[in-house]
Amino acid sequence: EPAMAETAPAEAVAAAGGVGGEAAPAGAFPSQYDESGMRSVDREEESLRGAQLKLACSMPDGSVQNVSCFMGNDVTYAKAQLARALDIEYARIKLFLDGKLMFDPLSFNDFPGIEQSATKEVSITVQIDPEQ
Repeated sequence: EPAMAETAPAEAVAAAGGVGGEAAPAGAFPSQYDESGMRSVDREEESLRGAQLKLACSMPDGSVQNVSCFMGNDVTYAKAQLARALDIEYARIKLFLDGKLMFDPLSFNDFPGIEQSATKEVSITVQIDPEQ
């Protein structure tokens, strides 16, 4: 067992990227960061968030509101962005893609037309319900 205790620090140094050899130049990034300066947690979050998405929201008055989000965001997120930008109640907003209502709990990953879009620039039609 004493031999195990002596090798543990060396193994920890090797697991952290080593002291020399293949490691990044000294001082480039602390060991929890990779060669591009990202932590594994950041990389995982980025993969879950998905590709950047630009929604061109055609408003009832003919204007267009642009909403930037990610494929991993849900319809709720985009509606909340519009509600804030337009200063109207969230519940009055309905989003349509190709004439079909986009339900709140769905993420943009759930829409094949958006998923297959090469540019990730998508035209959305917005309906604003009358005030109650």
